[in-house]
Amino acid sequence: MQFEDTRFAGLTIVRHFRAADTRGIFVKPWLVDGLAQRFGGMAEAYFSQSQKGVFRGLHYQHGNKAQKKYVVCLSGSIEDVALDLRPESPTNGEIFRMRLDGMSGTGVIIPEGFAHGIFAHENSLIVNFCDKPYAPGDEGGINWRSLRALSDLNVTIVSDKDIALPHWPDLPQ
Repeated sequence: MQFEDTRFAGLTIVRHFRAADTRGIFVKPWLVDGLAQRFGGMAEAYFSQSQKGVFRGLHYQHGNKAQKKYVVCLSGSIEDVALDLRPESPTNGEIFRMRLDGMSGTGVIIPEGFAHGIFAHENSLIVNFCDKPYAPGDEGGINWRSLRALSDLNVTIVSDKDIALPHWPDLPQ
């Protein structure tokens, strides 16, 4: 397992052990020894399946309920999107984007303080590992359409909940 730091403090690209042969592909996305110092403990994991063109997000948790996430694409192809909301960060307001393909052996750790979203370039299945449990009363979000840097995504399906999210400049400070 290898870790690549990005220009966003704490946002890390993870290269897993991956082996491919005539039988198929084998990937180890979670090694306690490899992830414990970078990610910490895991409180929950969930899978999401999306059709091509789906955008999920941008979501985050407030205050002490803020979550660190570790995202891995199991099948298909997604764009992982993270918006830095940390007020003291030199990358505040900037967007991280990375394409993740199924069983590629690559994942992304998104630290607390980011709004997170996923765009499905094709029908896809992902797993999200979170360091804290989801707290419905402490969630927030940002409407992806308010971010010019995401205008190139061919989004065709968004939930009613995500359509109603506030736009980036309209968020309370």
